[in-house]
Amino acid sequence: MSVEEAIPEMFEGTVQTAPSYFRIFLAAVTPNGELEYKDQQSENGPFYSYFTRLTEATFSTGHLAASVTQDGYVALLAQDAKSKDLVYLHESDEPNASNRFAVAENLGKPDGVAGFVETALINGLTGRQNIFATSSGSSNHLWWKFQNVNRIIQETITVTPPGSETPIEITVPVEVPPEQPWSDWQQIPGVLATLSPVQNADGRIIMFGMDSDAVPYMNFQSSDHPFLPEKWEGWQDIRGGLTGFEQLVTCLDGNAIVHVFARIGSKIYMKTQDEVSSTSFSEWCLFASFSEPVHTMTVAVSSNDGLYLAAQVGSGPDSPVYGAYQTGHSDRSWSAMQIIAHVTNDSRLVLQPNADANLSLFALDSSSGKATYVDQLSIGHWSAVWRGLNITPLSTIALTQDITPNPH
Repeated sequence: MSVEEAIPEMFEGTVQTAPSYFRIFLAAVTPNGELEYKDQQSENGPFYSYFTRLTEATFSTGHLAASVTQDGYVALLAQDAKSKDLVYLHESDEPNASNRFAVAENLGKPDGVAGFVETALINGLTGRQNIFATSSGSSNHLWWKFQNVNRIIQETITVTPPGSETPIEITVPVEVPPEQPWSDWQQIPGVLATLSPVQNADGRIIMFGMDSDAVPYMNFQSSDHPFLPEKWEGWQDIRGGLTGFEQLVTCLDGNAIVHVFARIGSKIYMKTQDEVSSTSFSEWCLFASFSEPVHTMTVAVSSNDGLYLAAQVGSGPDSPVYGAYQTGHSDRSWSAMQIIAHVTNDSRLVLQPNADANLSLFALDSSSGKATYVDQLSIGHWSAVWRGLNITPLSTIALTQDITPNPH
C-alpha cells in the first residue's frame, strides 16, 4: 500500500504559491551568536553587500539549518545560546507584514535533554517541516518533531441550489489548521552522532547517520504509519565491509534515485538506490581516490538534473577542491574528478543551485570565519574568482532557496 493510499487526508493542502523569483538565501551565526542573513540581489546575481540581523536573540554557533516551507518561504532552525532550546524561524506569509520574518517559535527540547550534538531540518511527506536532533552526552538519542497536518472537519453551510429559491443546509468537509502546530518531541529508537537525512522520491524521509563509533546506518520512514516513531522500517548497518567512516552526504538525483557518498581517509565511496523509492541499495563502490585525505565534501543537483559532488582534498592553505558530475541517465556514469578551485584554508563546503540551475560553491574558512563563493559557468567549468561575502567572522552558515516575493 502506498503512503497516499494509507493516509490520503495527510496529502491535502499542497503548495499554492507560484514562484515569483528564485534567489539563494544565506543565513549565518557569528561568533557572538548573532543570527544574520543576506540573499542575492536578483536571480543568478551577486549578493547584497550587507548582512541583516534577523532577531535580537543570541544562538549557539554550532547549530543552523535552512529549508523552505510548504508555501515556499525560507525556514531556519537554530539553537538558543542560553536555554539550548531549538528555535524555528520563517518568513512571514502575511502580505502586508511589517517584518520579513514572523515571530520566532520556541520548540523547546525533550524532557531530560540538556542540549544537542547535531540538528537537521527537512521537508517531509506533506511538504511540512521535520526536525531531527541527537541529544548531547553519551546517549546520542535521536529525537523527532514535525509540523502537524491540517485537519478535515465537517461544516454545515446554507446554499441555494441552482433553479431553486429555497435555501438548504448541507454538510461539507473543510480543511482547517491543526489544533497544535507541532507534534510533541518523539524519540526514535536508536542512537546517532551525525545526521544526514534525505527525502525519498515518494516524500518519505530516509535517515542516514553514524553512531559514536563511526558505524553508518540507514532507516526508512514507514509507509503505513509514517508519523509514529516506532513504525520506522528499522536501522540497517550499511558498512558493507568498509571501516573508518568520517562523513556521509546524501542527495536525490533528477532520476529520483537516492545517492549516498561516504568519506573514508583519501577515498570517496558511493552507493545508490536500486530503483525509485526502493528500500534497498547497491553495494559500496569506489567513487574516487586521492593521494591525500579528503577533508570534506558536498553534493547537490546540477543543471543537467544529475548530481554534482565537490570535495576539498588535503589540508591547509591553497588546498584543491575537486568536482565530478553525472553524465547522462546512468546513476554510475560520472565525469572524471578534476580540480575546480582552491580554498584559502580548511573549509566547510556547500553547493547551492541558482535560478538557472547552475551551482554556486560556498566555502566557510574554519580558521578565519571568512565566507566566499564561486559560480559554475557551465556543467564542467567554474569561475576562477572567489567572491567574498563577509567582513567580520562567521561561525556557521546555512543556505536555501528563496522563491517568494518579499519587499523587506
